[in-house]
Amino acid sequence: MNVVFFKLYFNYCSKFFFFHNCFFMRTLLLLVFYSISLFLISYFLLDVEGMVVNAFAGQTEMEIPENVLLDALEDMRYWNKFSVLFTFLLLLVKCCLIALILYAGLFFANLHREVKLARLFKVAVFSESILVIAGLVKVVIVSVGDFTYSEFAVFYPLSVLTLFDPSEINSLLIYPLQLVNLFELVYCFLLVFFFQNETGLSWGDSARVVLTSYLFALVFWLVLILFLTLNFT
Repeated sequence: MNVVFFKLYFNYCSKFFFFHNCFFMRTLLLLVFYSISLFLISYFLLDVEGMVVNAFAGQTEMEIPENVLLDALEDMRYWNKFSVLFTFLLLLVKCCLIALILYAGLFFANLHREVKLARLFKVAVFSESILVIAGLVKVVIVSVGDFTYSEFAVFYPLSVLTLFDPSEINSLLIYPLQLVNLFELVYCFLLVFFFQNETGLSWGDSARVVLTSYLFALVFWLVLILFLTLNFT
């Protein structure tokens, strides 16, 4: 009897582990796809090296020696080899943090029972697709436009910042104006949509948990960025 029980228990645990392992691997593969897509589109469409050279060449207040410029370009080429890995790690960390933020929202709303953190990680990864599309749109627009490196660095498509000249506004306002954009609004909607699908909560509860937890974290992040900008610029 004990032998039969342990066999059944072992089979159940094996199937459970295999299912969750495959589920997690599929989600990670989606992040890999995001990273490779961003890398390939940027590699074939963007001439970042040319923009950097033009930015250095256009500086009149100080003269940069040629050997320093060549060393900087060589370092940029070296680290560019690892850009896919860096992008993947950044996306992974971000999605993990978003999952934790959503779980915290569930916890404080006393709705966290029967909700696994892995499901919320899936919500974060699926919702991230719209921000990846925003990055691809940015690359395409910059590739067909006449952008300097500084303009490329602050440009964000369909944001409030595109209505202004970045060189004429306070540097503290650049990131907040970037953050107010159409893609961010769609991202919030996707968070609520996938969250509701994964948790089975009502649309009202889902919107309340997601928007309160995510917007609170977003405001905290914005204040942190503004603090760093104020102290290091």
